[in-house]
Parts: sequence; C-alpha cells; structure tokens
Amino acid sequence: MIKTVHSFWVVLFIEFVLLNQNNNAQVTQFSEDQKQIRTDSSLTSLWDDVDIGLNTGYKIFSSPAKFETKDWVYGGLVLAATGITFLADNNIRDNFKNIHSRFLDNLSDVGYNYGNAAYAVAFSGAIYLGGKIFRDEKFSTTGRMLLEGLFYAGLTTTILKSVIGRSRPYTEDGPSRFNGFQLKTETTSMPSGHVTVAFAMSSVLAERIDNVYASVFLYSLAASTVFQRIYSDSHWASDCIPAAVIGFVIGKGMVEFDNDFGKAINITTGYIPNGFAFNLSYSLK
Repeated sequence: MIKTVHSFWVVLFIEFVLLNQNNNAQVTQFSEDQKQIRTDSSLTSLWDDVDIGLNTGYKIFSSPAKFETKDWVYGGLVLAATGITFLADNNIRDNFKNIHSRFLDNLSDVGYNYGNAAYAVAFSGAIYLGGKIFRDEKFSTTGRMLLEGLFYAGLTTTILKSVIGRSRPYTEDGPSRFNGFQLKTETTSMPSGHVTVAFAMSSVLAERIDNVYASVFLYSLAASTVFQRIYSDSHWASDCIPAAVIGFVIGKGMVEFDNDFGKAINITTGYIPNGFAFNLSYSLK
C-alpha cells in the first residue's frame, strides 16, 4: 500500500514540475475578440470561478446542437469501436487473466491511483489553491479547469453508469447483462469512472502544458488506467472506450471553452437587510 501511494505522488510531482516549467514559458496569445489573458494582478475571485465554471459547463453540454457532420462521424466511429470491442470482451478478459506478473501488478497500481477520483480532486484542488495563495493565475486557472473537467466528466459518466446498468466482469453475468437504472457497484460497469477521470486529467494538463513529451507521458498514464481496469477484472474492455472519449472530449472542452468569455449564465451576489442575496440568471443567445 505504501509503495502504491508513493508511486502515485511521484507521478503527481512530475506533473507539477511539467506544469511549472510551462508556466515560465511564454503564454500563448489568443485573439482579442474571443480570448482574454489575465495577469497575476487580476486574480479571479471564487464567485468568478464558479461563474466561469457554470458557463463552461453550459457550453460543453450545449455544443452538440452545433455539431458539424464530421463531429457526428466521430461519434459514430466511437460507437462502432465500442460495439466491435463489445463482441471481443470475453476473449480480451480471458487473455488478461493469463498475463499477471509482479511488474504488471505495479503498473496496475499506478493506473488505479491515477484514475482515483479522490486523488485527482486533491491534486486539482492543490493546484487551484496554490495558484490563489501565490497569486499565480495560470496555476489557479489550470486547477479550475481540472476541477471543472472532473466534475462534468464525472457527472456524465455517473449518470450513464446508472442508466446503462451493466454488470461487471467479476459478477460472472457475462458482457451482455444490462439491468438498467442501477446504483450498485456490481451493476454500474459502463462507462469506467477511473478511465474517465484519467483522461479528463490528462487532456486538461496536456492542453495547458502544451508539450509533446508531456502529452505522451500524460496519455500513457491514462492508458495505464485503462489497462488496470481490465487487468483487475473491474471492467470490460468496451467499458473503457466511451469513458476515455468522455474524459478526453470534456477535458479538452474545458480548456477551449474556459478561455472563451462569452457568457450565457450570470451569477450576482449582494447583501440584503436580512441576509445574503444570490442571483442566477440565464440569457438566451
């Protein structure tokens, strides 16, 4: 257990170093009509961050209404890949049962912890709060994007898990057992929560660090989580494909839409004679 936790914090330290090095590099300039670069002297407040997070979530979940043909084609390819993998789930599971070793057990530990939601939230929260404390807007913005990505990707996966209600491999019910509207761990296999978390983390960090070697490292970590979920008999291989896509797409969307300051949702606060006022408004576009 100690070795497992130790390896996880080593991974997080490497990610922190990569992010810090990128923070010292030149900041990418965005077009003035769509983007805004904040400086250290203009840190956002907590309410600003909540406001940005709500607007980013709105843009993510309303984006299918603006999909082009190629976007629907990509979606179809994901469904096709999931379906093909579904047909091979039993064979993939059988093959994984025969490859266990000490090295793969250790690799599996890294993948499990990288996809652990509690660790991911702790790391993201530390980045966010660290940026606020040390007045580093790039760090706090990255932390906010990570937290947003984990929340929205996690929410999407959690809802799908319950609605689909697929039995996990270790129940021995077979890959075709779908119960629908389940809350038990044994019957919420698809999509994988750990894989969603891993790809949400990696996609946000890869976009923010913007370095090819860092991207290879980060997505390799996410891939190790896919390996672990199948290796540990916690998921079918076809559970991991939609999970990876959810984490990847929402993570990248967090970075893209977080930098776009057009607002559809507005939060205002203030004091009233008998307490504190909170107003949430929505404007049609």
